[in-house]
Amino acid sequence: MKTTIKDVASEANVSISTVSRVIRNNPKITEATANRVREAMDKLGYSPNQAARTLITNKTLTIGLIIKSSSSNVRQNPFNSDVLNGIHQECNRHGYSTKMTVSEHSNELFIEVKQMIQSRSVDGFILLYSKENDEIEKLLHEQSLPYIVVGKPLNYNDVIHIDNNNIKAAELLTQYLYNLGHRYILFLREPGDFAVTKDREDGFRNICEDFTIQYAVEEATSRHSINKIIEHYCINNHSLKPTALITSDVMLNLQVLSILYDYHFNVPNTIQTCTFNTSYLTENAAPPQTSVCINPDLLGKEAGATIINLLKGLPVSFSEKEIETHLEIRQSTKKLTKENQ
Repeated sequence: MKTTIKDVASEANVSISTVSRVIRNNPKITEATANRVREAMDKLGYSPNQAARTLITNKTLTIGLIIKSSSSNVRQNPFNSDVLNGIHQECNRHGYSTKMTVSEHSNELFIEVKQMIQSRSVDGFILLYSKENDEIEKLLHEQSLPYIVVGKPLNYNDVIHIDNNNIKAAELLTQYLYNLGHRYILFLREPGDFAVTKDREDGFRNICEDFTIQYAVEEATSRHSINKIIEHYCINNHSLKPTALITSDVMLNLQVLSILYDYHFNVPNTIQTCTFNTSYLTENAAPPQTSVCINPDLLGKEAGATIINLLKGLPVSFSEKEIETHLEIRQSTKKLTKENQ
């Protein structure tokens, strides 16, 4: 027999109207009562369908998640999966569901977001990237839609942003390599003009210039391009023969390790490698990779909690929140010996 709202009210020892208010996320309901009702719903397996919830609340109780691309590389990136997991946990805790974009290209993504707005299928958005002059953020802002950005504030000062300090994170990693004795470092970055990549490059350059480290920055657009870069700097007789290689992203790091293996480089004995975002990929690489932990699950949880507070009309005490980072040292880096310097 199907569980009804009346059954939930009886189990929680509250009125049917109180259950309805909990479903509506009415702020007048105390947290203790709301938790008791949600526990009863979980125990009885009661979940109002989307149509019913929309009729009751005039809201979808759904958050739109805008990801910069649906390409397999982006989808498989543990940063995105960890951020999404944090968002989903927080949304589920408050009775919200999520709807994620699936388009691969920016023009298709714009159309998809526009359709989500026109169909009123979501109550608000989390933009999972930060990019200057972004047409999608412009659309959300011009229509005064509730949204927050996981990333650096670039376009509007009145929008809430949640991010790491990626300049500081890159400075921390580069300073660590300098302290190990590295004076020739290669930085491989992802293509595109996303703020996170630019900030990591800027932090790297800051330390290299402050400590007169010889360095090069290259954009890696494909496995073939990475192969050419490795050949150019590490195999051919180039004036900059790097002793360490930083990648701006863990997926790029994975490709670099594969190519170094093909060329019979021994990490960390002939070249050292490190990257950003500690994950199962860095922990289980051969060898395990030194990386900056950027806590993507905390980014996601904070983003989920913040957009829900906005939608409930609750005060948010910050316009920008920084999630701390720290360095995790593994076997891909070590103190340089004199013959390796």
